Amino acid sequence: MFFLIASLIITIACSTITIRTLVAYTDMKFIYKLAISIAIILGWLSPVIVNFFRRQFALQGILYDILTYGGYFLFGMAFITFMILFARDFLWYVSYGISKLFHAEWSWFNPQNQVSLKYANIVTVILALCVSIFAVYEANKLPEVKEVNLTSDKVKQPLKIVQLSDLHITRSSSEHRIQKIIDEVNDLNPDAIVLTGDIIDDKASAVKEYFPILDKLKAEGGIYFVIGNHEYYNGLGQILKSFHQTKIKHLMNEGELIADKNLYIAGVPDKSAAMMNPYFAIKIEEAAKKANKQNYRVLLSHNPTTVDMVTDKDFDLVLSGHTHGGQIFPFNFLAEKANKYLAGLYEVNGAHLYVSRGVGYWGPPMRFGAPAEITLIQIHP
Repeated sequence: MFFLIASLIITIACSTITIRTLVAYTDMKFIYKLAISIAIILGWLSPVIVNFFRRQFALQGILYDILTYGGYFLFGMAFITFMILFARDFLWYVSYGISKLFHAEWSWFNPQNQVSLKYANIVTVILALCVSIFAVYEANKLPEVKEVNLTSDKVKQPLKIVQLSDLHITRSSSEHRIQKIIDEVNDLNPDAIVLTGDIIDDKASAVKEYFPILDKLKAEGGIYFVIGNHEYYNGLGQILKSFHQTKIKHLMNEGELIADKNLYIAGVPDKSAAMMNPYFAIKIEEAAKKANKQNYRVLLSHNPTTVDMVTDKDFDLVLSGHTHGGQIFPFNFLAEKANKYLAGLYEVNGAHLYVSRGVGYWGPPMRFGAPAEITLIQIHP
């Protein structure tokens, strides 16, 4: 309830500020002001509208795609427009104030000059549209391989672990893109592949054709998977049943030793699932109990804050996702505040933590300032 009320307050505030800035101080016709105002409000409310229609109507195919992509694109552009307006007006007023101090006032530079404001608004909307289109491209292109190099005296030969996180596969996802990602991972010839949650973001019955594609992943030491919060939200039982029909192994408070690599991989449930259902309680000691100190021990946890429960006595490396690296700048500041660990490599309690920015996206089909990644973790002797 708190989240809904906070979201409503933010939506009203951002819509009001954007409308007043773009149309309230201009001399455009009322009908244009009304149309722009409605578009802004629809943009900020589009997640609510999209979810309402998806729940009330069994939409499939092109209608589902148009509603989802169109609605969330409007939401993303509304957010980007607001942030550009905020930054623009802050810099504009500060610059104008400084110019007044030096008695260098120009009427056209006054933020309250209607003619200047009109052209500034036009430029702002065009810039927001260009940034939004670029962000869509960034979110949907094939992710680059991000290399992470670590060393350990527990390995006698180099190990390669490929991490895929946050694919957020829905019925609208591109099968071609998912297949290309799988091909790219297999070409890396990893010793093990790990999927760190939010792989599926839809009902299992709606995305059944994607499981055979995921089953094409190849690694000598196996493919391992832990749940994220979105698997839990979308019917975990059926999703796990679909995964059980593949060679991808689900790890829940358990681990498996790849003996010839001296590599131990374990997994724990997502924190959100643990908070909502005691069955999914996170049990670090249980996940580590089949390993010994001579094994290189890797823990998979969707939420990176789980690392605070871990020390180097339990695991050498924790692999997480969840944050998307913020996905759209400057949302990264909020994501880091909420999750503590945003993206990249950290050292916590003597253990390493790597947080992947993920492969897919959630909500707006956009990424800006947080490019998607396939993570190649190389552990050297």
